[in-house]
Amino acid sequence: MRIMALAIIFTIMIVPAIWADGDIGADTAVVGADAEATEEDPKTEEKDGKRVFKDRVVVTASRQEQASSQTPAAISVIDAEQIADRQPEKMADLFKELPGVDVQGEGPFRGLPVIRGMSSNRVLILVDGQRLNNARESTVFAGIQPGLVDLSEVERIEVMRGPASVLYGSDAMGGVINIITKKPDLGVETFEMHHSFNYGYGSAADSSTVHADIRGNGAGWGFNLSVGWETADDYKAPKEAADSPYYSEYVQRDGTVPNSGMEQASVQGGFRILTGDSGVFKTNFEVVRTDDVGFPGFDPETSGVDISFPRFDRDKIGVGWDSGPAWGFENISVSAYYQSVLKESKRFIDPSPYFFVHNFTTSNIDTFGLNTQGVTDLGAHHLTMGLDFYRDDLEDETQNDYPWDSNNNVAVPNSYQEGLGLYLQDEWQATDKLRILGGLRGDRFVFKSEDDPNYVGEPFDVTDSDLSGNIGVMYAVTPAVELTGLIARGFRAPNIQERAFTGGVSQPGYWVVQNPDLTSESSLNYEVGFKVRYDRYYGGLNVFYNDIQDFITFVELGPDPITGLELIQYDNIEDATVKGIEIELETLMYERWTLITNFSYTEGDDDTTGEPLGFIPPWKFVLGLRYQAPRWWVEANGRFVGEQTRVPSAENIANPEDEAPIGNFITADLRAGYNFERGLSIRATLGNIFDELYSEPYNLRPEPGRYLRASIGYSF
Repeated sequence: MRIMALAIIFTIMIVPAIWADGDIGADTAVVGADAEATEEDPKTEEKDGKRVFKDRVVVTASRQEQASSQTPAAISVIDAEQIADRQPEKMADLFKELPGVDVQGEGPFRGLPVIRGMSSNRVLILVDGQRLNNARESTVFAGIQPGLVDLSEVERIEVMRGPASVLYGSDAMGGVINIITKKPDLGVETFEMHHSFNYGYGSAADSSTVHADIRGNGAGWGFNLSVGWETADDYKAPKEAADSPYYSEYVQRDGTVPNSGMEQASVQGGFRILTGDSGVFKTNFEVVRTDDVGFPGFDPETSGVDISFPRFDRDKIGVGWDSGPAWGFENISVSAYYQSVLKESKRFIDPSPYFFVHNFTTSNIDTFGLNTQGVTDLGAHHLTMGLDFYRDDLEDETQNDYPWDSNNNVAVPNSYQEGLGLYLQDEWQATDKLRILGGLRGDRFVFKSEDDPNYVGEPFDVTDSDLSGNIGVMYAVTPAVELTGLIARGFRAPNIQERAFTGGVSQPGYWVVQNPDLTSESSLNYEVGFKVRYDRYYGGLNVFYNDIQDFITFVELGPDPITGLELIQYDNIEDATVKGIEIELETLMYERWTLITNFSYTEGDDDTTGEPLGFIPPWKFVLGLRYQAPRWWVEANGRFVGEQTRVPSAENIANPEDEAPIGNFITADLRAGYNFERGLSIRATLGNIFDELYSEPYNLRPEPGRYLRASIGYSF
């Protein structure tokens, strides 16, 4: 009922805008100097002497370029200019201001996206359409870190909310985040060279970032090469965190959150060349080296707990070819990539001089991926068909030391996971106003362990398969308003980490027992809403209801009679429903002002116990106001997060007295920038200006207090 009430209230508020004339009246027109004032805003363009919103181009919703207004999916876009203006400490900070998206993890590196209550292992993260997820890291404990991608090389980030299994297969139950990197411009008639340099500083963690790149664009070919470096110390929360019953054990007396720093270096580049009349051959590489990533909140010198990632590295090389019109297709694309992730995990727990648990694991995950896709038109039908394949090869080396023993037992054996998927999607222009979209996909998976003498669990050889589909409709009420409806099935095959893991975890006192017989999670998502694309108004509304089956979570098995450790196990035990509403609206106001608002509210229930789900975030409201002048801009943003009162009863929460409050905070940022002549620019952010003591809904450690981030850039 609350969701419906919110939908009705918003509809009453926005209906006048929907049915209003889409043109900007004389009293609010942005003309002449105002059009020049916003010429650097990538979200607007000049039309008939006025500054208006332009539609955003996305690729995630259909695996090909299209306007966001042409898909019924709920999708948000963060472009390069927004990334530069916001100066996030880490990529995940960008997600906090999006409706329906939250962040798990603290510090300058750790930050896992959570979409509509679906944790990071149920969110598929892509880089240029290729999987960043892998079979070892995609879990609720770890998750694939977007921090393994150099943020300065990102052209835009597309965040698609809701299941997307038809196009992307497993892991896309909650949604998809597609990180699209910068590429050379092939449309330049004569060869050009461009260079840029940027330095940034942040006071919260005494952090420094340096980035430099060189780009060459010619008539039909281009290249780019960039290097980046970042270092951050332990960040500081407000000083009163040291006296808080929720946060005191995670901070020092001055508010410093220990063991939260990191250091990272990256090199990446690419080459593109036209082939034939409209084909493009492309290749790219990425090298990321991350050192000394701490697990925030535990001071190794005083707590006896040292949990960190001494190394977290990623290498990737990819090649691809787009044919352009050929053999009856609008385009045929073929792409392949190889990715290697190396992670060192340190877990040293020394509660007393007479007892200790030392674990040091080096994980190597090698991934090969391939996609072929064709796009063609058959009358009023626009068909997309393709094949996906990936293989993850896992290898762990571990050193365990206890007072009574030392061994090399690994929690995950040498093993591999393969996935093969075939998909077909049809976009049918049934009438001038009605578009119908339908898709179908079949997937087959193999999970197999190899002979590993250091693995104490049982060997496994499992084959699994799944079928997913969707159907969506879009109806044009007016040229600027589209009603949308979508029914989509999502699924997630339990990966090797979940099927095989046997051993201790980062939470002291727990031991995981293997369960190779897990079945796939699945969901059926129903969604209705509308999209508004007027000159002055850009946004929409989505109401969704997601029915989830065979949800995988930890089950407590009781204490081990020998070690006293609490035994837990992955298992399919829960059926759940998650429902909510998401609202986005941007408004071009008088002259140079833009108002940015969004709101999201989510409810979740465990259908097995009848209780609220424990992982659902509270409501969130974001309000922003931007003023754009010819050379400078200023923007204020506030984020209001309510308290989550719908929580499981105390007997279903581990140590409820230790839980920090879920939500209930207000934080605000003030940002500004100035563009000088000849390519020089400066930007500054005063973050958490009220020095609010709070933690994000999924976190126990407090966020940074008031801080300053500033950067200077030069392009020539």
